[in-house]
Amino acid sequence: MNTHWVSKLADKIVKERGLKVTIASGITTSGPPHLGTVCEFLYPWALVRELKRRNVEPYFIFVGDIMDAFDSIPLTLKKYSKILREHLGKPLCRVPDPYECHESYGDHFLDETKKIMETFNVELNEIVGSNTLYRKGLYDSYLKLFIKKLSKVKRILEETSLRKLPENWKDIVLPICGECGKIATTRVVELDIKKERIYYVCDKDVGYTKGCGHKGYVTIGSHNWKLAWRLDWPSRQDFLNVDVEGAGVDHHTRGGSWDTAVAIHRKIFGKEPPIGFKYGFILIHGRKMSKSKGLGALDYVLSLVPPEILKYFLFKGDLEENKNFKDDAASLLRLYEEFKHIGLLIEQKEEVKDTALAKKVYAYLLAVGKTKAELHISFADVLVLYQLYKNWDIIEKKLGHPEEVKKLSKYVENWIKLNIVPKEYLIEFKPTPVTRYVEAVRDFAEKLSSEMRDIDVHNLVYEVAKKHSIQPKEFFKTLYVALLGQPYGPRLGRLIVALGVEKVKNTLLSMVRT
Repeated sequence: MNTHWVSKLADKIVKERGLKVTIASGITTSGPPHLGTVCEFLYPWALVRELKRRNVEPYFIFVGDIMDAFDSIPLTLKKYSKILREHLGKPLCRVPDPYECHESYGDHFLDETKKIMETFNVELNEIVGSNTLYRKGLYDSYLKLFIKKLSKVKRILEETSLRKLPENWKDIVLPICGECGKIATTRVVELDIKKERIYYVCDKDVGYTKGCGHKGYVTIGSHNWKLAWRLDWPSRQDFLNVDVEGAGVDHHTRGGSWDTAVAIHRKIFGKEPPIGFKYGFILIHGRKMSKSKGLGALDYVLSLVPPEILKYFLFKGDLEENKNFKDDAASLLRLYEEFKHIGLLIEQKEEVKDTALAKKVYAYLLAVGKTKAELHISFADVLVLYQLYKNWDIIEKKLGHPEEVKKLSKYVENWIKLNIVPKEYLIEFKPTPVTRYVEAVRDFAEKLSSEMRDIDVHNLVYEVAKKHSIQPKEFFKTLYVALLGQPYGPRLGRLIVALGVEKVKNTLLSMVRT
């Protein structure tokens, strides 16, 4: 039985919704895509992939919430602060694109998100900005319904958000100020259903910007407004006929917006809500991502690992657990190695009985989409060979698999540019006279043979050290100094195989001849 969350959730979807389903997701494109952005489309896409495998027809729609207020300037856009600062508080779709290539700031980063989806080979049926949905009038009837049932809506919001609202509260909708263009600073003072008018005053101080003091109204037909998020979400789900939608655990906590959405579906629309699922946060070395601080920038992460490895990383854990992405070299090397190992295990059709390993196998298949290994060579081997030879043709000849070498070469060069290559990999072949453990070095060299793999060489070090009553740690240091002129380096077996076992054998023997 498959215990991976994608498989279990697919079981539930088929049982409750049948063979034709709409899966929705969305994000506020308030800045450059980051790791959290990826989760918003990768998790539902994994479901889409599994459902298709079961001959279900999923329709995957992604909504960019570009009617949301522009509430902060991301760290990577600080150089555009003069242009952007005056637009804080406006809908993202009405903030100018600082790069001057799209209709708006929101459109620019929605398009960037779309390009990132293409990088991850994510296919969807539809991607749309929320401003388009409003402009088409798809929310109009919902706003009218909420106005008519204002007292009931207010009660639901109080019960599900766990907070008391003011007696004269009417903020089910956020009008766009006709004077300053802000949506974050307006406050509804009257809802006139007969005239279909929303009267407001622009006087709120939201910390990052203040209202201009203007009083006015917008008509429902003008679409110069958006519903409050807790009402926007269930309304959208209803008119898009959404069957399944996920969200972060923060939306699903007690008092979160998912509780409100469920209550609106049942108590206002008289319908059952979509199937929901929740996922944990993406952490960077234990810290939550932040667009304002530049943590988790996707272009940086994708300069370290290929998209399919990042997909595997996100899919292999339980859905609701926080995923802690570590961008230090040691953690990344382990991730590369694990990805290669799982791929080879699948390709060789090895039987998997361990539940944890089975989840990794399933995650790999979701990420890659085929039963053939993506990598047959080790990224660490490529890294070592590049330090030694600085020539990709030589490396291809030594490792074989030229396409894989070509693919990984980009990441090796990125690691060097970003200065994250571990010091033990910053090496050159520098034969240095042996001054201690001479007999043991001679013994080690004589036992080296060209058929040896790196693990065989590694084991031989321990065998010879034991025979000569030398601490293995000290013998490793001696061999590193002999070959590199320094007491450390990459795994010795890997290094010697990379240099060439016969070459190392002859080099060491020439140093210890009596």
